[in-house]
Amino acid sequence: MMRCGKNGGTMRQQAKRMQAGDGRPALDGTRWQRGPWRRWLRPALALPLLAGLAATPAWAPMAQAAPLGVYGANDAKLVREFEDWLGCKVEHLMIFTGQRTWEEIGKPQWFIQQFASYDLPALWSVAMIPKNSSLREAASGRYNRYYTDAARELARTKPFPDGTIRIRLGWEMNGDWFPWAAQGKEADFVATFRHIVNSFRAVSDRFRFEWNINYGETMDPAKAYPGDAYVDIIGMDFYWKKQYLPSDPVRAFEAIRDNRYGLRYIEDFAKRRGKPTAYSEWGVQGDDAGPFIQRFREWVSQHNVLYTNYWNHDADYAGKISGNTWPRTGAAFRQAFCAPGASARTVPSR
Repeated sequence: MMRCGKNGGTMRQQAKRMQAGDGRPALDGTRWQRGPWRRWLRPALALPLLAGLAATPAWAPMAQAAPLGVYGANDAKLVREFEDWLGCKVEHLMIFTGQRTWEEIGKPQWFIQQFASYDLPALWSVAMIPKNSSLREAASGRYNRYYTDAARELARTKPFPDGTIRIRLGWEMNGDWFPWAAQGKEADFVATFRHIVNSFRAVSDRFRFEWNINYGETMDPAKAYPGDAYVDIIGMDFYWKKQYLPSDPVRAFEAIRDNRYGLRYIEDFAKRRGKPTAYSEWGVQGDDAGPFIQRFREWVSQHNVLYTNYWNHDADYAGKISGNTWPRTGAAFRQAFCAPGASARTVPSR
């Protein structure tokens, strides 16, 4: 199997991009480059290409799917543009807080303020440690004060309808591109995760925590599972990129679904623990992704999925679906997530 970056390129090029930074706005609003995300890839499945699958599907409305959220580069304006294009209101946001320093991790106010006028709850992706920091040191409890500071600020944010505030920790920890990469440091990852959960819970009992993996990596993610007492939601990120997965949308979805650590794995893992799942980041590319979107929509409807977040941006992964770049794919997405039976709320006329 070949290993690749989310943006492609050689390992050396990926390393240079990684050194450049990590793609979120700094506290002062400046931009910095996000590091690459790599994918372990499965060989294309030997299934025939079925005629007409690239066309926009016309299927009957299904049972309501999990609420739809969106990532729009931490920019409320981009989220509103997405909703206008979609024709529905998203149910929540997905927001990354600061990752460059311990001070940024402990002070998420800038990110909170960007959406102060946007009356929606958010899935808050909170970095476990900044770059050039050590999981071993964090596992000792040395930095707990920063987690407590962050918790105090995030406890004031709008909760979900069930009264909870959702926090995503250590996302894609089974890869090697974030400073909290867990392979070979599983015990330190688990201890750090538990320190963060305990710090947040000492501030409020409304916090709920997502443990998140990237699909298809070779590491056994269960070795870095913090335990049922510390995890409320089992999450996964996945993206379809034709350079590294089957170009046919049905075969591509099946490859992600059936990978050793793919969609089936995460649903089975969560079911054994009585936990809901979430697909916190996902994206497609091209104007033939309708069948892929349809199958993912069906998958979500058939499982205990708490929420999904579409990556509607071109940074790191060119997945921006709003607008007219991919009209057939866009129509399929609106049909799946804004038609009767979908989760999003209709945007009122203005």
